Amino acid sequence: MRIEFRRQEKIARCLDPSIGFAESQVRTEIRWDPLTGESALVGHFVGFKLEPVDFTRQIEESRPNCPFCPERVLDHTPKFPTDLVPGGRVERGETVVFPNLSPYGEHSAVAVMCREHFIAPSGFTPSMLSDAFLACIDYFDHITHRPGTDFAIVSWNYMPAAGSSQVHPHLQAYASDVPGSLLAAELAASRRYCEAEGRPYWTDLIEEEERRGERLVARGRYTAWLTAFVSLSPLSDIMVIFPEARTMKELSKEALEEFSRGLCQCLGHLGSLGIYSFSLGWFPARKEGDNHFRLHVRLSPRLYVAPRVWCTDTPTFSYLYREPFMFRTPEELARGLRSVIRLC
Repeated sequence: MRIEFRRQEKIARCLDPSIGFAESQVRTEIRWDPLTGESALVGHFVGFKLEPVDFTRQIEESRPNCPFCPERVLDHTPKFPTDLVPGGRVERGETVVFPNLSPYGEHSAVAVMCREHFIAPSGFTPSMLSDAFLACIDYFDHITHRPGTDFAIVSWNYMPAAGSSQVHPHLQAYASDVPGSLLAAELAASRRYCEAEGRPYWTDLIEEEERRGERLVARGRYTAWLTAFVSLSPLSDIMVIFPEARTMKELSKEALEEFSRGLCQCLGHLGSLGIYSFSLGWFPARKEGDNHFRLHVRLSPRLYVAPRVWCTDTPTFSYLYREPFMFRTPEELARGLRSVIRLC
């Protein structure tokens, strides 16, 4: 078993009315994820251009009654039972962590990241991000001894195109014994690879991406940044691998600071491209075992494909058939990110 970046080119033909019904050819591509084997399409919507979306009305109309703004957050959000979290909430810097009123499971929390109601992608600071992630780790520390907390997962839905029901920046912190389908598939495939090769897939992936130089963006002391060969976003995903950690609990202060610096630079670059929404998820191993696995983060830009009719980026092909499609290649995104990610 070796890492293979498998792809297959396809050519679609049509008689194009824009060129007098002469024959036109469009190149597309099918890719297979080198770890899980899942497929995706590249080249859908030829000539796609990201259209700007004005969220001014949504931001201003949501501000007066936002439960996450500082003048309301302590009065309008719930508290944990004191046997779970002494004091009822977790606070670190500007971050406040409290129970999710619409929980994903037994242990489900929301982390309001900051006091400001709206922050553009370029407006986040490393300390703001570090505090938010550390506050989630603090929450997990309170519950990690309890059953059913094998996987400690943090996710971020930024703005409506990513499924966020609140404009105010916030995270979800969730602990469960069921990791979710994609993480479960990665764990199983990672185990098979390590059993076959005698070393972690993640180490070999970083080395192979370095050798090829197509998608690797940056290497730091604690992190490796690359774009995913198979992405879930039409605009391509960014992956950050922590080669020395399996879970968030294992991250050193320095590792989290390096990640937060890089994430701020990454979000600033995405903002400069006109990207106004994203999904971010931490993919950990279980709290005990899974030594073959490495903690990683996937950052997936989200968008309205046609904002004038609120066309989302999840049509039937990706929603029901689970076949992602990419307008822009991961290689193209990697070229742009290399100029802005500076980890040292």
